[in-house]
Amino acid sequence: MTENEKDMIEAEPQPEAPKKKHNRFVQYFINLGARIKGWFVDKWLAVKDVFKKKPKDEYAYSGPELSKGEKFRRGLKSQSGWLFVAPALILMAVFTFYPIIAAFINSFKIDYSSTTGAFKGWGFDNFVHVLTGDTGTAGANFVQCLVNTLVLTFISVPLSTLLALLISVALNSIKRIQKAYQTILFLPYLTNALAMGAVFATFFKIIETPSYTETVGIVNIVLGWFGIRPIYWIRGGAEVWTLGSLTIPWAKYIVTIIYEVWSGLPFKILILFSAMQSINKQYYDAAKVDGASRWTVLWKITAPMIMPQISYLLVTGIMGGMKQYSAVVGLFGETMGQAYEMGTMVGYLYNYIELGQMGYAFAGSLMLFVIIMIITFINNKITKKRTTYR
Repeated sequence: MTENEKDMIEAEPQPEAPKKKHNRFVQYFINLGARIKGWFVDKWLAVKDVFKKKPKDEYAYSGPELSKGEKFRRGLKSQSGWLFVAPALILMAVFTFYPIIAAFINSFKIDYSSTTGAFKGWGFDNFVHVLTGDTGTAGANFVQCLVNTLVLTFISVPLSTLLALLISVALNSIKRIQKAYQTILFLPYLTNALAMGAVFATFFKIIETPSYTETVGIVNIVLGWFGIRPIYWIRGGAEVWTLGSLTIPWAKYIVTIIYEVWSGLPFKILILFSAMQSINKQYYDAAKVDGASRWTVLWKITAPMIMPQISYLLVTGIMGGMKQYSAVVGLFGETMGQAYEMGTMVGYLYNYIELGQMGYAFAGSLMLFVIIMIITFINNKITKKRTTYR
């Protein structure tokens, strides 16, 4: 055999030895081991790159060295967005976030004194005493105030929103005296709530002495035309129902709900009326061609098209209703009726702040915060399914 033939034989590819076959179970662990090994190798190479010395030319600047003043000015310019929002963030941190955190912490302090900062320990005693009404004073009752607030809120807010929708639709069809009606309806929104409540109370108040009745109020005079006896709406002796330990002063409820609806209408009308101006008129033209009635147009076109604004009014109305205080004080006085029978949640908090029992006030405020968050969450879930954004 010549040397050329030997070289040709060696150059020819030799057949590879057959690989050993494994069953699927063994092969799975072989592949797993290879992946783990590759992961460790990649991490090791990454660590080496961190500590590896880079060439000096990689640190070289392409331009002249900046002065410290120029670096500072450029740094401020790059963070200018934060500088614009910094005042708002500082105010929110001081007047919103800090009080919430402080109330949360102090609500768990037993016998907490706001003047000295002293307390006897940590626990849930404040919450237990607040919920059971065992506060040891003649102050407001938490459950009574919570029931009053929920009843007033969940009747007045939907009712005022519905009335605002109907009035806005009526205003939308009145072109000539639209501005005059808007001004008249918006006036209650510009008036002080305490003053407006005090004046509003005179419509229902019976003014009398043991021997002489000066007036039974405008509302009772009107009811007398229909043969209805005078009702004590405002003063002591007003008609009430009792439900266990709870008092249901229905006459005072009616007065407060009427006032809340009346005072809340202007803002709601403004929002809904403005929203109606942006609805495409082609929808109404198509409804006319189809012969749709006014009620069909209202509930099938107008209401769905302004549902985002209606949802906004419901959420903000419920949040505002859960915090109502000044209107009830204007109607029924500082003690909100007899022994806080018409007390609200905010009135409850003010009462215990005045009594110096800050632990109960903090516990009540924390529970009010949780209740508002739960109600708002449920309301958002319900209205979100019915809201159409254009």
